[in-house]
Amino acid sequence: MNIQNIIYSSKSVSNGEYCSKIEFKCHPDNPLKIEDYLWLFKYREKNGFAKAFIKISSKNFLVHVPTFIKCLAE
Repeated sequence: MNIQNIIYSSKSVSNGEYCSKIEFKCHPDNPLKIEDYLWLFKYREKNGFAKAFIKISSKNFLVHVPTFIKCLAE
């Protein structure tokens, strides 16, 4: 099963594991200020958050919420 099947399956999306990068800025599971969140995204390759962001297209990303929270805890 490839990553797009996982992302677009209704089960994965409906249980709230994935959220668009834009929507996650104001998501209740995101304790960061918008500026801090955008900084984390910009430098995701250097700060270890790359595994929490899944690239859909050249400018669209999804956030895997459990992985993002795990990265924050580390």
